[in-house]
Amino acid sequence: MSGTGRWLAPLLRTTVWALLAALVLAGVLVVPSPRPAAAVAPAPRLTLRAREAQGQSPEVDLVARLASPSGPSAAARRALGGVTVTFAIHLDEFAGAPLLTLGSATTNAAGEASLAYAPTFSGRQALVATATDAAGATVATATTTYLATAATHPLAGRAEAARPDGMIGRVVVAVLLALVALLWVILVAVVVRVQRRPGASLP
Repeated sequence: MSGTGRWLAPLLRTTVWALLAALVLAGVLVVPSPRPAAAVAPAPRLTLRAREAQGQSPEVDLVARLASPSGPSAAARRALGGVTVTFAIHLDEFAGAPLLTLGSATTNAAGEASLAYAPTFSGRQALVATATDAAGATVATATTTYLATAATHPLAGRAEAARPDGMIGRVVVAVLLALVALLWVILVAVVVRVQRRPGASLP
C-alpha cells in the first residue's frame, strides 16, 4: 500500500464517524415544536333578575337569561335553548342551611327561563339560579337579591278555600252557643234540686 493510502483510509473513517456524531447530536438538541392547544369554548354567562308581577302582588317573576360570549352565531344561539335552569333561595334564618329549591324551567330559543314565585316571608331574600346541561353538569350560576315587602303564607290559599261561608258560620256559632246555654241550665237545675232536698233526720 502506498503512503497516500495509509493516511487516506484513517481520514475517511474519522470523517464518517464525525458526520454520524454530528447527526446524532443534532437530533438530540432539536426541540420539538409544541402542538397548538385545543381551543376551549368560552362558558356562557347567566344573569338573574326578580321583578314584581303585574297585578299579582306579592308574586315575583324570576327571569334568568343565558348568553353566549362567543357571539351571536347560529351554533351559539342553538346552545342557549333547552337548558334547564333551577331557581332556589337562601334561608338566612337557618345558619348553614342548604338552598331551598323553588322550581325549575327550560330556556327558550333566546336563552330565557322564568318562574313565578310567591314569597312566604318578608324582607331581603337571596335568590340563586343554576343552569345545567343534559348531563346534569353546572353550566353557569347567577345570584340576585329581592326585598319582599309582602308575603303570603303557603297554607293561606288552602285555609281560604276551606273556610265556610257566612251563613254556615253563623249557624255553627248559634248551635255552639245553644249547647253552652243548655249545659248551664242543666247545671243550675241540678244545684237547685240538691239544695231543696230535705236533710237527713238525726236519731
